[in-house]
Amino acid sequence: RVTVQSPQGNGSINGYLVRPASAGMNKLPAVLVVHENRGLTPYIEDVARRLAVANYMAFAPDALTSLGGYPKGPDAAKNEEEAAKTFQKLDREKVFEDFVASATWLKNRPDSTGKLGAVGFCFGGGIVNS
Repeated sequence: RVTVQSPQGNGSINGYLVRPASAGMNKLPAVLVVHENRGLTPYIEDVARRLAVANYMAFAPDALTSLGGYPKGPDAAKNEEEAAKTFQKLDREKVFEDFVASATWLKNRPDSTGKLGAVGFCFGGGIVNS
């Protein structure tokens, strides 16, 4: 779990950073994983882990950071509902800047090759296309 500074966005954004255990200090290509309109769900964390298994460094930011982050609790369906409602309150321009800051940070990390890809789901697909 890391926090990326985003001065043009909401100030900062939290996210989930994963690297393959076998990578050691080797530089890796990076992938930004952009979630759907529910924030950093367990599924999106799993996508990031699968990218690490495929020998990429992956970062999955949580657009809901400024509003408390993706809700945690034992009822997954309730968490998803709450997240979708909270998501509607976000300032989309600031959230876009949070993702730009995340991509820049990920690409420029010392353990990155400087090669950056992005994958998005639903809302995230629009972010990736932008």
